[in-house]
Amino acid sequence: MANLLFDHIIVLMLENRSFDHIYGYLGLGEGLKASGMVNYLTPGKSGTQAFRTRKGGDYLAVGDGPSHSLKEVNLQLFGNTKQPASVAAATAKLNGFAASFRTALFEKFKREPTSNEIQQVMNCFDPTQLPVLTSLAQNFVLCDHWFADVPGPTMPNRAFVHAATSQGYTYNASWKPKFTCDTLYDRISAQPGLCWRVYYFDLNDVLELYPNVKSDPTNHVLFEQNFLSDVAGDTLPTYSFITPAFLGKNHITINSMHAPADVRPAEKLIADVYGALKSNEQVWKKTLLVITFDEHGGYYDHVVPPSTVSPDGIPGRLDQSFLVPFDFKRLGLRVPALLISPWFPAAVDSTVYSHSTIPGSVIDAFQLPGGFLTARDENANKLTQKYLLSSANRTWRTNTPDLTVPVQPQALDAMQRDILDGSVNLDPHPDMRDAKRTRDIQDLAHATDFVRTQISKHLEHRFASGGRARLAAKLTAENQLPSDAVSPARVAELARSAPKGTRRKTR
Repeated sequence: MANLLFDHIIVLMLENRSFDHIYGYLGLGEGLKASGMVNYLTPGKSGTQAFRTRKGGDYLAVGDGPSHSLKEVNLQLFGNTKQPASVAAATAKLNGFAASFRTALFEKFKREPTSNEIQQVMNCFDPTQLPVLTSLAQNFVLCDHWFADVPGPTMPNRAFVHAATSQGYTYNASWKPKFTCDTLYDRISAQPGLCWRVYYFDLNDVLELYPNVKSDPTNHVLFEQNFLSDVAGDTLPTYSFITPAFLGKNHITINSMHAPADVRPAEKLIADVYGALKSNEQVWKKTLLVITFDEHGGYYDHVVPPSTVSPDGIPGRLDQSFLVPFDFKRLGLRVPALLISPWFPAAVDSTVYSHSTIPGSVIDAFQLPGGFLTARDENANKLTQKYLLSSANRTWRTNTPDLTVPVQPQALDAMQRDILDGSVNLDPHPDMRDAKRTRDIQDLAHATDFVRTQISKHLEHRFASGGRARLAAKLTAENQLPSDAVSPARVAELARSAPKGTRRKTR
């Protein structure tokens, strides 16, 4: 379309938080009433222990966090796990969150969980705890009726943002499915002059799930080495998808918000993305940032998910014994979603959206060849008319906020921090002896892995060079990355990389 407001759309999809869990006490949109909501330990039975929503969320979750399989979400929604595939969405009572979390904790710890442990699933963040998400919701467009597409876990919901279907999958399936359907990326690639890029830290769901998507080296790049420079250099693609860090490594902490990890590193990631755009007004004026969460992660929400249309008539798979029936005619639970651009005044949008709104809106706005992907994105409410088109009524705002990032988790004491920071000096390459490499490591597990890897790397270069420091600095191993234990095979590869005349035999 000739009158598009944006040249670039960026989607940052975080993990596993419901709307009430993040924004229930914000005072904007359909949050929680002052008296709160209640779940009983036995769903619907007031004679059992009561768990009420409470202001004050938990940065870290107990155990592995709440369950969010389709079976457990059935319990959260309807009070029991056994529901027919065609159960009416409107019959959900939202009364099984405490019961579901009790089950998850019992399976994890092999003991009866305490009341305080179960209470976590009902706790909702005080707005002061999440200053980044709070400030963005107060200053831009907060969508308070944005729903996951599947009442289940990560993989099928991420499939819907990419392809508006999960082709019958309602579970993660160890990330092995190789989907055969068309994707948003196919549609973008079919339009001359448009392009797409996935910025990732570790998981790259587009690459893993869609082997038929044609790509080149510009389509899949590491976030930390590319996003800031692409914004600064005005080289963003038409459509960007940012996948957060699920694993964490070296200087990157887990910033996905997936329980049980700390939520505060995700606030920093959001602030980094927002700050990069805000610092380059030329790019900011033509870029829409969409922030949402793939699914509710088992955390309480009080809004009944609505019915919807099956994307392609494919029923939920039942080829594993733990799977339960599903017809894809109801949405998952409500998740936070933000539309961020200084072209928009602060507002609450209560339109019913889902993740399929994203491919549907991009296809609609850019009039992409091939049209909509499935019935789900075709029927989803679009962002096009309200947000993606130019209008004489739009005014560029200069009062957008600077963000205050919460203090990041500090699990290391002073001695441990000294050991971690000092370990960079073991690196055989002088240019790598920089304490900045360790500044984002905030927990003991990552610190231990980093230090052990530095020691093994130092020893491998030492053995391969015969103890000659200058030679050690020149050695490289293209096929094997350093790890936390010395690898004889890597020592041999390092030795082979030595310049002729300097090599020595290694044992």
